Amino acid sequence: MSILKLTNISKSYHSKVGTFDVLKSINLEIQKNSNTFLFGPSGCGKSTLLNIISGMDTPDQGVIHFNDNKIKNHFELLKNEIGIIFQDHYLISELNIIDNMKLKSSNLKNINEIFDYFNINELKEKFPNQLSNGQKQRVCVARALVNMPKLLIADEPTSYLDKENAQLVIDLIINSSKRYNLSTIIASHDLSFKKSFDISYTINDKNLIIC
Repeated sequence: MSILKLTNISKSYHSKVGTFDVLKSINLEIQKNSNTFLFGPSGCGKSTLLNIISGMDTPDQGVIHFNDNKIKNHFELLKNEIGIIFQDHYLISELNIIDNMKLKSSNLKNINEIFDYFNINELKEKFPNQLSNGQKQRVCVARALVNMPKLLIADEPTSYLDKENAQLVIDLIINSSKRYNLSTIIASHDLSFKKSFDISYTINDKNLIIC
């Protein structure tokens, strides 16, 4: 059974020098409790597709269903059903880590459970500038999960990490998906992560194909 279904999604951008097609008639189904990998170089349309799924961008045409219901209000889904991990950490520098987490959720039980599971309790009182890039990204994964979403979206979540820390973050996302019964779609230009996922796609000539 699918948690997310995209039907005939197309997107173009317009500028003074012309119209640029990015996506053409994209069809995609993400199954419940599955991990989906989206591979491709910068500029191929990965971020555009993820932004459309998350509601940060709108398609020119096409329909998106979440749990068999046509999406009408992304805000409610982002609040309760969808978690997002951005390429940048977007942690508030003036707040310590636990207060950053509280901006996402007021459920202290969930926050503490996530901190325990991620083994990052020692980071609670620290500030973002006291953390390594690997620690920041672990916190960002934790923040995305604190509301216990059903779908986790991550756009190049390892781009600022060395190979070892990058694989640790990917493993953390995959293991979390199994623990919390959620689906994931992760975009990266690093094809070596493909082996960790149930199914992999790439965007070629503005279309989505299995790779």
